[in-house]
Amino acid sequence: MRKHLLLTVLFFLPAIIFGQKKTAPKTTVYDLEEALKQNLVSLEIKGTGGHQGPSLKVVCKNLKGKFLRLRIPQGQFMDPADSSFQTLVVAETQTLAVGIKTAAEATLKTFCAQAGDRSPAAGSVFAVGALAPERLRNLLKFIVEKGKVDNPEAQSAVWCVTSGGSLGSIGDAELTKFTAELLGKNVPGYKIKHQTVREIPGERVALGKALVVEGNYTYFLEKDEVLVMNLLDAEGKLVKQISKEELMKAGEHRSSFNLQVWNLTQGKYIVRVQTKAGRVIKDIEVEF
Repeated sequence: MRKHLLLTVLFFLPAIIFGQKKTAPKTTVYDLEEALKQNLVSLEIKGTGGHQGPSLKVVCKNLKGKFLRLRIPQGQFMDPADSSFQTLVVAETQTLAVGIKTAAEATLKTFCAQAGDRSPAAGSVFAVGALAPERLRNLLKFIVEKGKVDNPEAQSAVWCVTSGGSLGSIGDAELTKFTAELLGKNVPGYKIKHQTVREIPGERVALGKALVVEGNYTYFLEKDEVLVMNLLDAEGKLVKQISKEELMKAGEHRSSFNLQVWNLTQGKYIVRVQTKAGRVIKDIEVEF
């Protein structure tokens, strides 16, 4: 009798397990672009005031009539209805659980992708734009992996990719190196100190005016030389003399410079170390 009961249980057990698997609820995850194309959700996107950090509030309504998850990808551009405001780019991927009856809400961390435009005001309306190019997405991935999303240096790095900012303005050695490699440029041997700019929603925002450029360099002299440091413009014309003439001994030298640029026009320059007779010892290209 016991043997008969055991065989009966073993016979029906697979069917029970199969039935449980068959009826298990399945949750589908949709990428934002796919969900919008299929008209599965509707989105309301508004600025919270500002451009870096938690700058966008998203309200998502379910049009499918079935629970789903919505994936908003890293690198998603959000376009302002008012073109004078900055386009924002989503800093990190976020997934929303979108129920049938209740709208899902989320706050997205972003960066500005248009230096010089107005920082979005609270309540400013946005729409889903294109996905950022691969280069910018790779930078965002690096920023998130290194835990630098909330650092102002990260915004400077984004502007280097999107708005042609100077690599010397980033101020974070790790970010500067990675961004330079992305852009196929040399890592600058200098840093730029900028005027502090307070972010005011609704006002135009970019890095503050360059005040000081600081850098390090090395050079070698085969004999004692009288040297002087000059600043030249991009065309090689003398702008000003930076240092006094000084006798330097033969051998390897490690030195630095501190260049006041607050009264100069933004652009490319050359810091030149040369002999009194005019022979070039070292040229250092700077941009601010």
